[in-house]
Formats: sequence, structure tokens, C-alpha cells
Amino acid sequence: MGWHRHHGQTSRVTTNHPSDPSTYGRSFADVYDRWYATSFETDFAVLALAHLAGGGTVLELGVGTGRLAIPLAQRGLRVVGLDASQEMLDRLQLADPTQMVLPVLGDMADIESSLRNANCDEHFMLIFCAFNTMLNLDSFDALDHCFRGSRQVLVPEGRVVVEAFVPVDESTIPSQSLSPARVTTDAAVFIETTYDRERSRLHGRHIEVQPGVVTVRPWSVLICGPEQLDHAAQAAGFVLVERRSDWNGTPFTDESATHVSIYAPTA
Repeated sequence: MGWHRHHGQTSRVTTNHPSDPSTYGRSFADVYDRWYATSFETDFAVLALAHLAGGGTVLELGVGTGRLAIPLAQRGLRVVGLDASQEMLDRLQLADPTQMVLPVLGDMADIESSLRNANCDEHFMLIFCAFNTMLNLDSFDALDHCFRGSRQVLVPEGRVVVEAFVPVDESTIPSQSLSPARVTTDAAVFIETTYDRERSRLHGRHIEVQPGVVTVRPWSVLICGPEQLDHAAQAAGFVLVERRSDWNGTPFTDESATHVSIYAPTA
């Protein structure tokens, strides 16, 4: 994170490149829970994930501040939380001082090495990645590696669960855009985006303007629909067993804006 001063204002800019897996967490750790508190179906998600875990060990990819991992651990499940951002893991530790969730610093495109470096040799009944986090991966190759790594550390009867948005038609995504995201009495946030059509990747920046301070938070997301996720999963040895629109079990249709997809290992 760098600081710059100009025209009487202080500008704070996250210095990581958006392709760095730690960039999102470094950019948003300090505001994530506050900005997105009303965006989640946490209770329904915890119920669904606990049912799928069936008492077995759980790995969350992109654990963040522990929104899902902590209540799963409070239910008596063994939970490992992997995240590329130390800033997010620091927030997790504040919320989980007794370390019910085992924090692992690492890249979900290289799950096996990340767990090995943390001296974690467990295999999991459930691996899940919530709220678009899997689409923070840098490329479709990284997505393939994520599924392959998951396959290596999943028990034969286990499940992999991905929650993500359903992208709009690629032809409708503008090459560049700037739009307001939120305005309050003491701050305004704008979103600037650039679309890399060749790599199907949307690069963006949240620009937060407060009195005397401008904070720039870069991010990047892979434009990847359910069918492309299915293809990567199949190549890694998984089959789709269920897809719903949300954690509450709403049926998935052509009109669904989000999906929760459950994969099982093939025999």
C-alpha cells in the first residue's frame, strides 16, 4: 500500500498488480465486512455447507475475514481457511482469537503447496469457495489448477462447492466504464473498469473519495460462466451433481444471476 500527497489531498493506492492473488484482500480487508455486510446469505450458506460436510473436515478457499468459516467451526467442524492475503487473515484472527479456524496463507491456484507449506497434510470432506472468490483467479489455467488441486486433497466421497455470479453476455461488457457505487455523507465510491476481451478478464478499481483522502482499491475478476466452471471441473475429475441459484435452494434457471454449484469426484 503506497501513500501520495497532491493538491492538499492524500492518496492511498494498493501497489500490487491485480493479477497478484493477494491484491483483492490487500485492497479490501479494511472495508470488506462493512461494505458487504448486507450482500450475503450467511445463515443459509452455513446450513447448506454444514450439511454437505457431514461432520468431516472443511477447507475454505478465500476464507477472508471468516464470515462462513467461523460459524462452521462453531458447529464443531474442523475448518482450514486458505487465503492469499495476510491482511484478510489478520482480520480473521481478530474475529477468531482462539483460532477455531486454522489459517493458511497461500494461493488457491496451488492448493497442495500452500497446505504443505503450512504443515497441513489433511484431506477434506468439503472444499468450498464462496461469493465469486474463485473468479479472482488470474486465468482459466489458474482455474484448472484450482480444481486439480482440490481433487488431490478431497476424500473420494467429498464435495467441492462454488458460489459465483452468472456473467452477462460478453458482448455487452463495455471496454471501459466509470460509475458511482455508493455515496454517503462522508464518502463517495466510484468503480472504474477496463475489460480485457482476449483474456476474458475485467480489471477494476474502487475509488473512494473522503475529505482529504482518496483511496484506490484495485481488483480483477475472470468472466467465467457456469459452463466454463463445469469444463474445468470435468477436466480435473469432477462431475456436477447439483446447481441452484442460491444457498436457499432456489432452482437455477436461464434467468439466474448467481449460482451455487456442487461437484463430486468421478469414480
